[in-house]
Amino acid sequence: MQAWRIAKRRYALDRTGAGAAIKGGRWNSANVAAIYAGLTVEIAAFEKLVHAGAILPIDLVVVRIDLPDEAALYQTPSLNELPQGWNELPSSPAAAAFGDTFLAAGERLGLVVPSAVIPEASNMLINPSHPRMSDVTMEILREFTFDTRLRR
Repeated sequence: MQAWRIAKRRYALDRTGAGAAIKGGRWNSANVAAIYAGLTVEIAAFEKLVHAGAILPIDLVVVRIDLPDEAALYQTPSLNELPQGWNELPSSPAAAAFGDTFLAAGERLGLVVPSAVIPEASNMLINPSHPRMSDVTMEILREFTFDTRLRR
């Protein structure tokens, strides 16, 4: 299985989830380590764009994440199983608690969830503490630059 990140080069290969733990995210609370990735490079780029603010970030790279191809390592809840308000802006405490519970259980390597930006696309919350994280590889494929027309 593959997942993708668009990240600043300095943090691109981080396997600890420390960045997400600083402030938390949609699916994790502050002080809870997690790695966010998209299941396509397109949704990874779009997610990065919506979180970038007014100035397009520089020094970005495309990261391919190769994960074990074992279905039992991943949880893919249905929309009905997600907490109410999971896609609200700002993100809901219920969504963070849902992800925190997944991460704390430590049973699975990844939680596959819909994107709040494009619900038909999927993101993955990767548990950096899972024992099978040792089988995960990350590789920087190339530099990434947003098309400047996106901010005109």
